[in-house]
Amino acid sequence: MAFDATWMDTVPHLGQAGRVDEARALASRPGLSFVETSGGRIRMRRGGSTGELSVLMAADGPNVIEHYDRLIPPLEARVDWAVFEPPGTGASAPARGFDFTIDAFTQSCTEVLETVGPRTLVFPCYLGFVGQRIARSRPELVRGLVMPQTPSWSDMQRWADTVDPKRLLRTPVIGQLMLVLRRRDVAATWYRMSTSDPSFRAPFTEAANEAFAFGGCFCLASLMQGYQRGPAPPSTELPVPAAVVWGPRDRTHRQSDPAQSVRGAKVVTMAECGHSPELEDPERFVDWLLRWHRKR
Repeated sequence: MAFDATWMDTVPHLGQAGRVDEARALASRPGLSFVETSGGRIRMRRGGSTGELSVLMAADGPNVIEHYDRLIPPLEARVDWAVFEPPGTGASAPARGFDFTIDAFTQSCTEVLETVGPRTLVFPCYLGFVGQRIARSRPELVRGLVMPQTPSWSDMQRWADTVDPKRLLRTPVIGQLMLVLRRRDVAATWYRMSTSDPSFRAPFTEAANEAFAFGGCFCLASLMQGYQRGPAPPSTELPVPAAVVWGPRDRTHRQSDPAQSVRGAKVVTMAECGHSPELEDPERFVDWLLRWHRKR
């Protein structure tokens, strides 16, 4: 068994835990708070109206809550919304013992969901697998699952080879130290590879740097190492309505087939988008989300 170095990111001042200035993190935007979970103190922002739909959105690092500034206005008048940063993302420093496996993320994210009550989940990329696990184990809490840019499990392995061809991030200790020292560079490179339009790269990078300035986390190495230790998720149909929203202009997923992502899930292609379709074209995404909700 490979050496597990994910613990490094949970030790203050060694990895990425313990660096967050919580006062500054809470002052970043209105409606922010922390939620205590087994995976650590989770930063969450809430707002919107008590309308026809309630959603819980998870940030896919290096995206953080600050990236949702353009998505929140089209949600505000029509949706009861909450967005949070999972452990190891932004101001959500991972707790001691958090091992970055799907099981660990599922436990922490379920605790966040229990705090806000039953919701439609918008869980992008790797978090789509967490959403699937929650939907199978706690279907009474999940009214629907939307998975922006979540591929099949096998395509996720190919994605890892694309973004980490030399396996530096997946090498214990080396990967953790690389992200501690070069978070800003890695995030900027990621946005160059994954966004659909060069105009997104500067604002997306600025939002990530805003979080890094108050000690925000980007534990990509531990995430990749933790996920590769776990088993493949079940391929059976989910017990809740599910959809995969896909941005085909994401260069990191050129070899991924969204139709193979989750059996029975609706595939929605947003042709002009990259890795974060919900953030790159927020008004179109919200319009689709509300239509999808009404048809279920």
